[in-house]
Amino acid sequence: MKAQAYRLLKVQLLITIFYPAFITALDWGDAISALTGCLFSLLPSTYFSLRMLRQMDNLDAVSWLRSAYSFEIGKWVMAGLLFALAFSSGYRWDPIVLFAGYLLTQMSGIFSPSSVKGK
Repeated sequence: MKAQAYRLLKVQLLITIFYPAFITALDWGDAISALTGCLFSLLPSTYFSLRMLRQMDNLDAVSWLRSAYSFEIGKWVMAGLLFALAFSSGYRWDPIVLFAGYLLTQMSGIFSPSSVKGK
């Protein structure tokens, strides 16, 4: 299970590296918006994944599930706060590129299990 979580974080990190480079190479928008969008998904995901991995040894299912739900809610709250800070900063963000980076990184969790194949 820990290996799968680390693989997912690696996939998200690769997206965070390559998506802004892709946006810059094609001149489709602001590379800072692309990087920021990816980081707004990667940072909360990494933080709460590492916290959740510490709970892996907990054999109490109710406690583990409660932690999983609270970490997931915390991840969304942290991402929301990051977006609020970004849009209140006064920087001229490219919102489509920003949210595309966020969603691309966030959606990598859907495709990552198929690449792990239960390992």
